[in-house]
Amino acid sequence: MKKIMFLATMVAAMMVCTPASAQTRKQKKAAQAAAWEADQKRQQEEAELQHQLKMQEMQAEQDAKVAERKRAEQEAEAQRIAAEKARKRAAVGEMPCQMYDNDEWFYMTGNRRFDAAHRNTAPRATLRATQAAMREKLRSRYQGVLHDYFDQMDAEEGSYEREHLESAGNLVIDQLVNETYEICRKETFEPDETGAYIMYMAIKVSKKAIVEDVINQISNEKELQVRFNEKQFRDSAMKEFQKEKEEAFEDFVKE
Repeated sequence: MKKIMFLATMVAAMMVCTPASAQTRKQKKAAQAAAWEADQKRQQEEAELQHQLKMQEMQAEQDAKVAERKRAEQEAEAQRIAAEKARKRAAVGEMPCQMYDNDEWFYMTGNRRFDAAHRNTAPRATLRATQAAMREKLRSRYQGVLHDYFDQMDAEEGSYEREHLESAGNLVIDQLVNETYEICRKETFEPDETGAYIMYMAIKVSKKAIVEDVINQISNEKELQVRFNEKQFRDSAMKEFQKEKEEAFEDFVKE
């Protein structure tokens, strides 16, 4: 009987202890599941953060490549512009018979196309074309001289003196230009795609001769000579001639 009671007690005890043990295992599993989910969430957040960082790095690399490409393009463009300017300077400097005004002389370089049948007449035609360009250039320069001279003399632009000074200057310019001769002449050795050749020619006119010859022309007119200021005319002429030379040089450098 005692033995039976002992067995019943044991069974009862086991029946009482079993729910508590099962509950502990359930809580442990729940805790493990929660820990696993938290770890998964943490890993996901870390993965997302790493992905964002990687995307930012890739974007930064892309931006750097774009900036580098733009910089390279800008440098290439700057080099192209510099090379083009150098090419133009070289082309101008290497142009046959190319000359530039100095303190003593006005220069003009002209060119003319011709075919083989007109080779004998090409020099004369080129000289006439170059003289025409020189004549136009000198008349423009002379207008600047007259403008400065009459500004200094405080005289009317349409006055008798201006008309005669302008007429005398044009006469002197025509005479001096007509007396010019080639100081340089070159031509291409091979014809271009149209079969034409190019002849280059340079002539020059003395700045001093223009001024002095105009003064001599004025000295023959008694009425005009009385009101003519020879020194001021020389000063205006040389100032304008020098200014034109400097402006021409600045234009050449800027090209």
